[in-house]
Amino acid sequence: MSAIFIDFIRIQQTHPVGHMADGTFRERLPVVEDGIVYKFKRDESGNWPQDDEGNPIPEYESVSRRFISGSYDSLYVIRCDGAKVEFEGNVGRFCRPDNLFNLDFDATVQKINEILATYGLPPFDAGDPYFKTNPSAHDYKHGLLVEWTGASVSEVHITQNYATGNAGNAQAAIDWLASQSVNHIKRTRAHDTTVSWGKKSGRKYLKAYLKAPEMLTHRHGRSKTEIEQDPVYQYANTHGILRFELEAKRLHLRDHHCRFLGEITMDKLVRLFNEDVEPLLGRVKTDVTRLELESLPAPVRMTASAYLRGENVRALLARATFFRHLKVLRDYGLDISEPLPTLHKFSPVIQVIQIQPVTEVPDWYWSHQRTLSLRAVEAPERAAA
Repeated sequence: MSAIFIDFIRIQQTHPVGHMADGTFRERLPVVEDGIVYKFKRDESGNWPQDDEGNPIPEYESVSRRFISGSYDSLYVIRCDGAKVEFEGNVGRFCRPDNLFNLDFDATVQKINEILATYGLPPFDAGDPYFKTNPSAHDYKHGLLVEWTGASVSEVHITQNYATGNAGNAQAAIDWLASQSVNHIKRTRAHDTTVSWGKKSGRKYLKAYLKAPEMLTHRHGRSKTEIEQDPVYQYANTHGILRFELEAKRLHLRDHHCRFLGEITMDKLVRLFNEDVEPLLGRVKTDVTRLELESLPAPVRMTASAYLRGENVRALLARATFFRHLKVLRDYGLDISEPLPTLHKFSPVIQVIQIQPVTEVPDWYWSHQRTLSLRAVEAPERAAA
């Protein structure tokens, strides 16, 4: 499995119905829904438009999405109105107790296509490329001159785990990240173990969080004791697993040539992920093991000292000096453009935590997942017997 993996995807494809240009005829696809929604609009007199038999005429109708639930609070959503097929969810975690590790992009799409087949639906495919007829100035600027006839992706969550060494280091790492800003993106700290940059409704949303505490918060039907005894939780806690997750939406995917299934590769998604994560992690110099004020370049020592005391250094320095010092201190993990976190103050001596990407899945992980998944299936059967 890939070290960087997919945790959620929203994908859709419209299949032509009726007589094709080549003389063939394509039947409508099976309808997959959870009911039909109609909208009726009254006229100026308050009456419903009616047909010749007196039946109300709907302004439009739409099929509702079908939610498919699995064990451990897992689910995916599927819908087909006879022509357009839509799918969304964390398909890699379906019927699994956790998602510490997951599937890469190709394996994710393959698993989705296996599910579509059970509903009699065709697989998502790339289709054929074609040139846009009327490219905009934005299209020319970003080289968006080609589209595809097949499936398109409107949202994907790209994730990677990082080991910090232990639970204490993980907390220190998240505290440090809570002081780091990203250009033109709002940073938010929801609680002690999570930091995010951007808005959920925006083009992209980046978050970092501690995996072990997250497993205790989202237990997916298991008790706290069950979680704490699970070797997956113990692994995450012992190794101080810190997770980054990038939620890339339609416009962000489009501008990075990852909108259509025909142009997406896992390598592209990895670059998209690293584009946001590596600048944050790269701010601490790799050759520094301890940061003391005396080790800083002389011109910025007083600025760093004032910042660590909680003073507003922006107000103390000339504008040009402030931005010059900001650039230097970011290389040492201090972002003086942001106030210190109120929950955890830094001390004058800061230990630089090594945040290392987890590149290999423990050899016991997937067999353990299968055991827990089978256990969840067998439990209702034993209860019924």
